[in-house]
Amino acid sequence: MYTPSKIFSWLLLSSIVAAGTAGAAEPAAANEKDPVRATLLESKEKAKGVSIMASGATIAMVVTAMDERHVIGRNQQASRIVVRLDRIDAVSVAF
Repeated sequence: MYTPSKIFSWLLLSSIVAAGTAGAAEPAAANEKDPVRATLLESKEKAKGVSIMASGATIAMVVTAMDERHVIGRNQQASRIVVRLDRIDAVSVAF
């Protein structure tokens, strides 16, 4: 049997779920046309690690910021890593 408190709980839960999904913004990575920049932006949004291959070196990091010319990140060894976007050959990620 459904009590008034259970009915109220279900209504409250369903309204919270509906409100949370109705106004969900599209991630910035989805709007990016360049797949390298989109992957780096997704790393920033999800706080997940990426491996950047640049000029023969592989750099593992979590992206913390990006601008038009640079990607900035951190890893266990360095608190700040700056890589020029025009030097990146490839990006590897496992979300």
